[in-house]
Amino acid sequence: MDSVIFQAMAIELNRKLASSRLDRVVQITAGTLILRFWTGREKIHLLLKADGQGSFYQTCQTHSAPARPPRFCQLLRARLRRLIEVHAEPLDRIVHFAFTDVNHERCDLILEGFGAQGNLILVDASGRIIDLLRRQQGPRTLLPGEPYVLPGQKQRISLFADRQELLPVLSAAINEKDMARLDIAPMSPPLARAICMEQGAGHTLDTILDKVQETFRSGSFEALRVTWDSQSGMMPMALGLHGFDHIDVFEDLSAMLEATREEEGHESPRDLTARLANLISKQRKKLIKRLDNVAAESVRQADPEGMRIKGDLLLAHLHQIKRGAESVDVDDYYQSPVVKMKIYLDTRLSPQENAERYFKLYRKAKRAADHHQRRLHETEQEIAWLDQVELSLQEAEGGDDLYQIQLELEAAGLLKQTKGQLGRRQTVAPQDQLHQAETPAGLRLFWGKNSRTNDYVSRRLTGPDDLWLHAHRMPGCHLVLKCEGQVGQVSEEDILYAASLAAGYSKGKDAGKVEVIVAHGKDVKKPKGARPGLVTVDTYRTVVVAPKRLSERG
Repeated sequence: MDSVIFQAMAIELNRKLASSRLDRVVQITAGTLILRFWTGREKIHLLLKADGQGSFYQTCQTHSAPARPPRFCQLLRARLRRLIEVHAEPLDRIVHFAFTDVNHERCDLILEGFGAQGNLILVDASGRIIDLLRRQQGPRTLLPGEPYVLPGQKQRISLFADRQELLPVLSAAINEKDMARLDIAPMSPPLARAICMEQGAGHTLDTILDKVQETFRSGSFEALRVTWDSQSGMMPMALGLHGFDHIDVFEDLSAMLEATREEEGHESPRDLTARLANLISKQRKKLIKRLDNVAAESVRQADPEGMRIKGDLLLAHLHQIKRGAESVDVDDYYQSPVVKMKIYLDTRLSPQENAERYFKLYRKAKRAADHHQRRLHETEQEIAWLDQVELSLQEAEGGDDLYQIQLELEAAGLLKQTKGQLGRRQTVAPQDQLHQAETPAGLRLFWGKNSRTNDYVSRRLTGPDDLWLHAHRMPGCHLVLKCEGQVGQVSEEDILYAASLAAGYSKGKDAGKVEVIVAHGKDVKKPKGARPGLVTVDTYRTVVVAPKRLSERG
């Protein structure tokens, strides 16, 4: 969604949605919301995406609501009532959705669609931030209660500015690449090419700008997807079309965006979640079957000592055994009192060779017992890891979380590396993905949201004297309570608070009570070769608490 389409979409949606009633808000991922409007004639679903570079358009896809609406979604449901207008900042990828709230006062829901991550910000009539998806501090502070200030902008000229200011800048461009790089907004490679094609056909810049500006003023857009010289893009008007190799026409801009996203193979977070869940379920069934098979084979070879004893007894009774005999009854000196034992023989072997045969069976069974024990342990560990991945998938809050799970399954060889699933993104540092909170006494808490971040918490963040917590005998987050030099002085209230969060971010989050392990960091070890997020705990105690999550803090 380039800056030209961004501006055109705001105008097109304003024409469709102004004065519409907001009926429903659904937050389908951490940064994507669906707003359902009633225009008086039809229902329109608006997708607002602040995952990665932001976009917004009317969607025809259906999305189910999560069982518990996230905090920001609840706020929008409670505050917003009717849409007044939609308008975009002329020089940036920022769009305002102006609403009336429950008190008939104005609130602006602002989508910022720039940078590595977009944002959604709710601002009151006085220009102060009510709340937002992603809080930030630094050169630009975005926090509830603070005034909303537009980001610093590069000095640009608006494409809709006065001709005396605009024409000299456009005239300086030698070709379409130069024009696309001009400090003019909005501008895009396809629009720059279209303008150059129109010039090449003998039209003046003044005439071309007339058509562009009139299209945006009237909102009479055409949705065109164009390709040229192995490039592709979108156009909101029929301009310079002879300069493109192929043109697809769509009903409107929203239909073009949604169709393009589907055709490029972008899997929706919901569909990817379902596919990964199915993959995990199938792999878990395979592992359970492997456990059963190993256990059954272990039973078949469960008595190596019995084989050794039979070999010893045959050696002690060689004088009684006739060559070619099918069995022999011997005195079992290993029993008290001595009893008779029937030992079956291979008629093709000599008495000495039959004894050696039982010793071979003993050695084989003993090796098998060690192998079975190792296989059972490895399979149980893999099931535990898979259960943790499944919990991470249930807790995923959007594309970035799903991408980390995708990478983990790829690393485990359960998923082929492909470019279509969520695209290729920059790997997020584990410390940037952690959940954080404070205990009642102000001690810091950190916990992971997937195997990789759990591994970071346990191996890198947990000091020897810190407290490490985990739901007992079930998948869950690894949580560290940083003792800050207060070894042995952490209050039971703080420990129970930390334990309640460890329970809340575990598979037992919906249970009434959960047992939670509390251990010192020095007692938490990662076995050599274990998958990320798998540890052993030498010494610990347990506490029983009610699960708690951040959204439930009062």
